[in-house]
Amino acid sequence: MFTVYHSNKVDTLKILLVHLIKAAPLENPFEKEQILVQSPGMSQWLKMALAQELGVAANIDFPLPATFIWEMFTHVLPDVPKRSAFNKEAMTWKLMELLPTQLELDAFSPLKSYLKDDADQSKLYQLAEKIADIFDGYLVYRPDWIEAWEKGETVDEIGEEHPWQPILWKQLYDYTVIHQQQSHYHRANLYQRFIEALASGHVPVEKLPKRLFIFGISSLPPRYMDALKALGEHIDVHLMFTNPCQHYWGDIRDRKYLARIENQRRKQLALNEHTLSVTGEISPLKGDIESNVAEDELHINSAVGNSLLASMGKLGRDNLYLLAQDDNEEHELFIDIPRDTLLQQLQADILHLEEHQDDHILDSSTHKPTINSQDRSLTIHACHSPMREVEVLHDELLAMFDRDPTLKPRDVIVMVADINAYSPYIQAVFGNAPGERFIPYSISDRTANQESPILNAFIQLVNLPHSRCLASELLELLETPAMMNRFELDDSEFELAKRWVEESGIRWGLNGTTAQEFELPETEQNTWQFGLSRMLLGYAMPASTALFEHGEHAYAPYNEVQGMNAELAGKLAHFIETVSCYRTLLAQTQAIDEWREVLSNLLDDFFAVDLDGEMALKSIRDTLVSLKEQLADAGYQEDIAPAIISEYLTNKLSGTRVSQRFLAGQVNFCTLMPMRSIPFKAVCLLGMNDGVYPRSMPPEGFDLMNGRTRRGDRSRRDDDRYLFLEAMLSAQQSLYISYVGRSIQDNTERVPSVLVSELLEYCQQNYCLVGDEALPSDDSGKKLVDKISTVHTMVPFSPQTFLSEAGSYAKEWLPAALRQGMPSGEFNLPLDDYLLDVSYPLELDLVELQRFWRLPVQYFFNRRLKVVFEPPLAVMEDDEPFALDGLNSYQLRDSLLDVLLSVDVQADKEARLQQFIQQQRAQGKLPVGAFGELEFEANRVQTEEVLEKIHFLCQSPLDDFEVNITSHVLGESKPVQLTGWLTKRFQSGLVRYRSGSIRSQDLLAAWIDHLCHAAMGGVSKTHLVGYDRKEGVVHQILPPVESSEQAKQLLDELIRLFYQGMTSPIAYFPKTALACIEAGFSRGKWVEDEEKSLKKMSECFNDGYATTGEGNNTYIARIWPTWNDELAQQARLLSCLVLQAPRLQLMDSADAVGSASE
Repeated sequence: MFTVYHSNKVDTLKILLVHLIKAAPLENPFEKEQILVQSPGMSQWLKMALAQELGVAANIDFPLPATFIWEMFTHVLPDVPKRSAFNKEAMTWKLMELLPTQLELDAFSPLKSYLKDDADQSKLYQLAEKIADIFDGYLVYRPDWIEAWEKGETVDEIGEEHPWQPILWKQLYDYTVIHQQQSHYHRANLYQRFIEALASGHVPVEKLPKRLFIFGISSLPPRYMDALKALGEHIDVHLMFTNPCQHYWGDIRDRKYLARIENQRRKQLALNEHTLSVTGEISPLKGDIESNVAEDELHINSAVGNSLLASMGKLGRDNLYLLAQDDNEEHELFIDIPRDTLLQQLQADILHLEEHQDDHILDSSTHKPTINSQDRSLTIHACHSPMREVEVLHDELLAMFDRDPTLKPRDVIVMVADINAYSPYIQAVFGNAPGERFIPYSISDRTANQESPILNAFIQLVNLPHSRCLASELLELLETPAMMNRFELDDSEFELAKRWVEESGIRWGLNGTTAQEFELPETEQNTWQFGLSRMLLGYAMPASTALFEHGEHAYAPYNEVQGMNAELAGKLAHFIETVSCYRTLLAQTQAIDEWREVLSNLLDDFFAVDLDGEMALKSIRDTLVSLKEQLADAGYQEDIAPAIISEYLTNKLSGTRVSQRFLAGQVNFCTLMPMRSIPFKAVCLLGMNDGVYPRSMPPEGFDLMNGRTRRGDRSRRDDDRYLFLEAMLSAQQSLYISYVGRSIQDNTERVPSVLVSELLEYCQQNYCLVGDEALPSDDSGKKLVDKISTVHTMVPFSPQTFLSEAGSYAKEWLPAALRQGMPSGEFNLPLDDYLLDVSYPLELDLVELQRFWRLPVQYFFNRRLKVVFEPPLAVMEDDEPFALDGLNSYQLRDSLLDVLLSVDVQADKEARLQQFIQQQRAQGKLPVGAFGELEFEANRVQTEEVLEKIHFLCQSPLDDFEVNITSHVLGESKPVQLTGWLTKRFQSGLVRYRSGSIRSQDLLAAWIDHLCHAAMGGVSKTHLVGYDRKEGVVHQILPPVESSEQAKQLLDELIRLFYQGMTSPIAYFPKTALACIEAGFSRGKWVEDEEKSLKKMSECFNDGYATTGEGNNTYIARIWPTWNDELAQQARLLSCLVLQAPRLQLMDSADAVGSASE
């Protein structure tokens, strides 16, 4: 007997299921109960529920409908195979063989055009897969078409659209049955035979289950339903249908759909009236057109019932209609819903097929049910980003747990349209919450490759033949833990290897031939072979050695690879050699057995795994076994191209969803999928954005079902609309909905999903808050919507976040919200005297004094605290340089300047320059080919301009000058002896030069040398030569100091500040100091302007629109995280003490050309 049970509560159906099993247990204890479900999540929930009620839930099968029905085919009908010869995978491989043989037919001309330029057969495979998918849909939903095509008949419904499809199906059928001699059975021709066999009475009853339960399935294809009803003639079939409405609603329609019908009716009546007026016939209408349309409105209103159910319930409505076509035994188990909250009002309206909207009452709201203003059963949240959605959800869940102590994490489900997109934010927010705010959670339904790094790495390896082998790509691959284990690398070695790869010039390509594969000129520079050769040479020979030439290639040793680190270069070389080997093997077209061998060896050679990793490797091997079985079923014996094996494995391993942690007793995060509408106290929906949900999946252009819909057809959008309805009905206490409702760039408003909009519109038209009954209907509805909707702040540390009604539990953001900064101990405290336990006279090296003034706070950390902050890791470059950036251009000019200044270069200048170019190429520092020549020439011109000025100044060199100056800045009894040597002395004076612009650090270093020379009695100028992109060669001159005593006084101040800065950091920032001093000049004269100076200093210290401020320096930010008035005054004072004198000296020099610049 086929019995249908209707209930609006899944819990009620669960109780009924338990009762039926308890009341009539199976006679054979070894026989399995058969319960059809629509998803693994529902089977898991049922298992737990049955175990709780029955004590133990064992020997129960939960097959999916398609699997169960095919199994019944094999039991009832003779010669039906275990696997259909017309399953989707088998059809794909058969079509791979058949399609090329049909392309010369005129009907196949569109396919022939598409398959041009398909050397790797990737287009053929993709097309075959799509066609197989569409044919699979025809087998289930259009069996009459399939039957007609097999008979060679034309389907009137289709006409001549896509004429290649009937031909191709007939060829596929004949190829399977005649050529391969496989079973002719498929789902389209088995249903009727199955029903007829059951009706004949000659049924092997012992092969049928004693009874069958169909639990909570929202929709079944019509043919499935027919087969199950036929089965019900021989066994008890209990279909438990979650029906949201206690009245028959199989014919209700959406208001928008009916409005379109009404508009079409109006147009048709107008056209008929016009035609009758032309012919002179009498109109059959009673009254005018609008009065006739008004009569139709009465039928329209009665056809709506409940607009939410009509709009979102098409899937269930069609299923209900199909169930009503036969005279089944039906039982109604509807449970009435109280109307205490807004959510219950919605659910009760749907249950009773009613709504309270009245278009004739607009000036009051007395017809609307009232909602308490404190009601939190339905809330809508607009956020600025997915991250904020999850942060707000975390706060809201904590508030729910506070309001209701009986609410537990297991009572909450959070459903997302795309769980893969949200899982990083979920882990960041929920995974990092402190203990007092930690909410246990689990994430289900992520794709397998997201769950396992090994699967992700395997997919990357399989795609190696199509890869450029980028530096970042292969390092990311190597960083996979199982791969690091295989190549015996630890974390510190991996970080060192990354630095070596960057510095040795590796960008992309395994070797020179990789570029040829992408139709680029062959070049070995910047490839992995180039960089590894440099590393290994660095171990074998010092960097000062001449270039190592091998054939046409030259390599400069990379001298970081020394001592114990040499083993790391070997490990890196082993990894790249293994990659190169498999890149070649994976690029070959080969048979499936050869593919399995290659890929199995690949797993062994790249991964050393633990127990979890073994599961990932098993899934890969199982996929390969499955592929072999599919090919055997399809009789496919051709070799498989690399592009096809790559796409197949990528699709299979990326598309598999992992649901093992669903219902783990924690807050459940999962994707929105059919029959996830298991009852939970709190149901939360994230990512309900316009254009994202309902999910859009445009049909294929050659899908003949498109535009020819029938009852029972499946549509992704209809599925998603029904899922939203089910989620709303499964919430027992609260429904929480969030979406990205504001742009994070400009705060402009974004609309939610159309389903959320419909829900809000329904609430606005049907309910009002207590006390608003006298307001006009629209006004009261708007107040209600405003009450249940919240627009959250863009950041969690906004003051409004803590002042709002809901508030925030993230107390770590409170100091920022109060503009207090993070509370921490005072860091910038003076240390013990730097000069404790030292003997006098105290020696101070001139070079150390100059190094201190480059950035005093960094010197303090490095020398006094012995702390070095590693610079942030730069983004790995994947492209070989085609142009040099500012830093690389400077480094090239600096190296070139050293070469051109060498004594013997003039004898053979061009030969030395060519050697320099070769050296730069061998180090990977110069762009490839003509690009490198252009860059070199541009920098050579600039360097020679600087060189010309230097040669002019460097006539008549003088001996180096020893510095030995005694300073008493620490007291008469504590002399400081400043010692060092002044080099680059010429008749013209001291000469200091660089190939880039002259910075404040360069000016100050030259000033210290200048003062030392004057303090020792020297009387000369100091020349600074640099190059500015705008001004060209810059020549600045420090004139002689008036007296050695004045020089000593100025030098003593710098020495005094040195020792002060070694006890406590001093706020001298070179770029900011120069901005301060430059602001004091107006039209070439010094003018004291404190306001202007402080403004320029702030602009230089802080970030600008497209600039990075000096305050971002790691050392500066550690002591002075923010610019403030106190810091500004300290910095300005030091700037004047240190930099004003040399800058004024430059200004006073009549011979100076240009001015100091950064």
